[in-house]
Amino acid sequence: HAGCLATASVARAEEPPALPETRPEHTVDWAQRNVSATINSAAQWADSFFDDERFVAEDASTKLRLRESVFLEHDESSPETKTKVSLSVDIPKTKKRLRVFVASEEDTNKTPDTLFNRVENSEESAAAGVQFFAGRSEKRNISLTAGIKLDSVEFFIGPRYRRTFKFDNFNLRFTQRVRWFTSRGWEATTRFDFERLLSKNWFFRHSLDGRWRAEDPGYRYEIRPSLIQQLANRKAIEYQWNNLFETDPNHSLESSTFLVRYRRNFLRKWLFYEINPQLAMRDEDDFNPKAGITFQLEIVFGGKDFLRRQRGG
Repeated sequence: HAGCLATASVARAEEPPALPETRPEHTVDWAQRNVSATINSAAQWADSFFDDERFVAEDASTKLRLRESVFLEHDESSPETKTKVSLSVDIPKTKKRLRVFVASEEDTNKTPDTLFNRVENSEESAAAGVQFFAGRSEKRNISLTAGIKLDSVEFFIGPRYRRTFKFDNFNLRFTQRVRWFTSRGWEATTRFDFERLLSKNWFFRHSLDGRWRAEDPGYRYEIRPSLIQQLANRKAIEYQWNNLFETDPNHSLESSTFLVRYRRNFLRKWLFYEINPQLAMRDEDDFNPKAGITFQLEIVFGGKDFLRRQRGG
């Protein structure tokens, strides 16, 4: 009996330790986190590379941007130009919670629909002020901005809130901005972004922007699906379809524009150029298509470098 017990003890000692039970939902949760992280990586690269408003509004670092654009459209007698200079300064010893910004913007009477006349313009467009970040994380961003509009000389103040929700194969980004202006009262802009990574080089985003102003009789919103193709770390193409609607005096489509944005970083890490052909159909022109093209040169000093995203094999 002693020999049998010894043999049994040896056998039990040689048995590998039991692995902890893995629940199926744990594996699903890990997979969802991994997919969401991949989508976030693609979204952050696209926003930083194109210097999108989503990226600019949450970047508290010191940054100087110089942008010169020329827009040409069929049947127009002269080109239209736009110059923008913006400076954002991080306040020391605030752990990047406070920044001061100032921006000037000059243009002719009309500019491209999709690049400059969007529902929600950049917070730094022809304004000066200060922005305080109350909370910053991957899932949410909360800030309060106060300043003065340089083009109309009026004061404004209001919060901005962004929250990202993760689902199976896509992310939903919700952004709400509220402003109070001394001359025109309240304004609220709302944005929903549905984002999904289609492959290692293709990123899909469907955006819905809306703007309400106390001084306006109706509501203005746009629906903008887009595909972003990453050609390399220093160049990309965005294919965009922008549809702008107004609800007053009648709910109607104001314009529909197809746009291709080719953007490249060249020579220096702070130097970019864009070539953006477009085809616009506007209500004021009875929706007759008009071809146009934008040439843009941009210089960016300081700030966060656009992310060096690895596209995989």
